[in-house]
Amino acid sequence: MMQISSMKDQAKAKAKTKKAGATRLEKKAPFSFSILVKGVPLWLVQSVFVVSLIALSTWGLQQVRWGWPVEQVEIEGEFRYWQAEELAQELLWVKEQNFFSLNVRQVKSELEQLALIKNVQVKKVWPDTLLVKFKEDIPVAVWNQSTLLNPSGKELILPASFDETGLPKLSGPEQQIEQVMRQFQRFQSRLTSVGAVMVSLTMNTVGSWQVELDNGWMIRLGRQQIEQRLERLIELLKILPHEKVAVVDLRYGKGAAIKWLSV
Repeated sequence: MMQISSMKDQAKAKAKTKKAGATRLEKKAPFSFSILVKGVPLWLVQSVFVVSLIALSTWGLQQVRWGWPVEQVEIEGEFRYWQAEELAQELLWVKEQNFFSLNVRQVKSELEQLALIKNVQVKKVWPDTLLVKFKEDIPVAVWNQSTLLNPSGKELILPASFDETGLPKLSGPEQQIEQVMRQFQRFQSRLTSVGAVMVSLTMNTVGSWQVELDNGWMIRLGRQQIEQRLERLIELLKILPHEKVAVVDLRYGKGAAIKWLSV
């Protein structure tokens, strides 16, 4: 009996020993870049990093310089004399430019040199659009048959295709352009009260004024007492038959010489 009990005890002890010696699962160490570069000189790692950074920066700068072309040009404004298609033709070269390097001041300057363009605003709209806002100048008269004038008397380019019909013709010495414009505005303001419209206004080299009206009258005002003579003209416009008068000469103290149309 003693031996049997001892054998059982030995078997139990062996089983415990076997359990105690079982293989355990160990956790894997996390991946570390240092494992890859272990044994590689630090100077070599730093050199590779710097070279990679320079290459990436160079590629980025090339993309900024040569990539991202302007794909669209949007034009906003009130069109009187220009058409959107005509301005778009003037901006065709922009689509070949890089969005980042395109000089908006250059675009603005070139557009403002076009005929009848008063001012221009240009800005970039990410990612590929150039927005152009423009304002046209308004011509109110033709000056010396060669240029146009805006309301402030500034000369504007006269385009070859421009239709001058309906614009009054102003003439005079080049250095008197502002004075002629002021006189034109003053005369027309007064004549409007009697429904008369000026077709032309001429100032000669000695400062004498001549006016042509849309009713066919040729008016000689001279160079003195202009305001008083203009008042007399207004009174004559009220009483004379327009269809029978050719010339009204107001270069007299208190009267006027009338040249009638031949019947």
